[in-house]
Amino acid sequence: MLLLAAVWAGSVAGLFVSVPMLDHVTGVGLLIFVLLTLSKSRRETKMLMLGGAAITAALLATVAGPEDALRGLERSLIFAGLLPTLQMTKAVALRMPSVHESQNRLAALPGKAADVGIAIGTTVFGSVLNTGAFALVSAVIKPDATEERRLAGARAAMRGMNISVLWSPFFVGFAVAGTYLPTVPLWQIVPFGFFCVCLSIAIALAMFARPFSFGAVRDSLACLGPIAPRLGLAAGTVILVGALTPLSTLGAIIVVMPVLCAIQFQRHPEQIMPVFEETAGAMSRMGDDLALIVVAMVVGTAAGEADALITHVAPLLEGGLPVPLLLAAMIGIQLLPAIVGIHPIITGTIFIAALTSLPHGVLPLALYEAMLAGWGLGSMISIASLSVVTSGSMFGVRPLKVAFGPNLIYVMVVWAVLVPLLSAVHYALS
Repeated sequence: MLLLAAVWAGSVAGLFVSVPMLDHVTGVGLLIFVLLTLSKSRRETKMLMLGGAAITAALLATVAGPEDALRGLERSLIFAGLLPTLQMTKAVALRMPSVHESQNRLAALPGKAADVGIAIGTTVFGSVLNTGAFALVSAVIKPDATEERRLAGARAAMRGMNISVLWSPFFVGFAVAGTYLPTVPLWQIVPFGFFCVCLSIAIALAMFARPFSFGAVRDSLACLGPIAPRLGLAAGTVILVGALTPLSTLGAIIVVMPVLCAIQFQRHPEQIMPVFEETAGAMSRMGDDLALIVVAMVVGTAAGEADALITHVAPLLEGGLPVPLLLAAMIGIQLLPAIVGIHPIITGTIFIAALTSLPHGVLPLALYEAMLAGWGLGSMISIASLSVVTSGSMFGVRPLKVAFGPNLIYVMVVWAVLVPLLSAVHYALS
């Protein structure tokens, strides 16, 4: 944990000073941390690490150079600063009375309205808490509920939490997209992403909330009243800092959220030690997430910056592939492999790294949202996804049943709807 704390400090320092040696040392420290924690990682992570190492070795032996792999490792550093910051934010939020008030209101929703509340609730909670949202909304389901009832709740929670990435800057997927599309400002992607979230929720309600009731939606939204102002404050502050300073989206989160947490500590000093203890414990378990990020960044950078590889891919784009096809591919390249257990972080990062290294001609805003859509939808149906595993655990059902079933159809429908929307945005704004 001390090693990761040092890497975190180096990552944060890198936001304000440009010292190549600092990046090199911090990058090596991150790699050492990942290797030291690999023995405790999930089997899926070990397999992906092994596959990533083999692909990287093949790229280095053929079309890429060592400097490309090193650049990918250094690109991973920002995430070593981001993940601990998000964990601290989550620990603080879980102790806020407004969060518990919203949780209790959701638990009081009757019958079918509960699933609507779970879906909308996890969309809101998940925007900041990510997978921590499952722990809150799972309390809505009674402990003695049937497996069918618990499974319905778990699937509703997945539909809510996983589409939060379409608009929330507090997700790793949002950060990865921002790394390769840094010209897209938060004030564009967040409102547009929120519209896509609302559209996805509407699709979910049309498919699963039958008979549909505006009253159930109204009651669910009312449950979230206590947490809405605080969520708006956090998101608004991050957007404002990102717009008014040279900091990137990730940098704004890393700087702003500790300040907001410090304000909460000033109001509730008794929370300082529990929050730091919980954050420290979470940091010691970050090997899985950081391993996936390092593999994706190293392979993606090595592939995307390899001149020989670009030479083979460039003619495909120069031939004028239709924008809708590229947007569909950006989502599908993450979605389809996810079904067989390949995490979207791998396929999505490699594809966007290769695509953005060439003159692809796609509106960055549309491509950014396509990356987020593939990430969220793919994570919803991937057995290698942390959200699937966590949801299954919180609701007491098998993760395989959560990943497959009705949500698989939902994912395909949302994919089919978003591609024309993103294409229309591209043609309208290009």
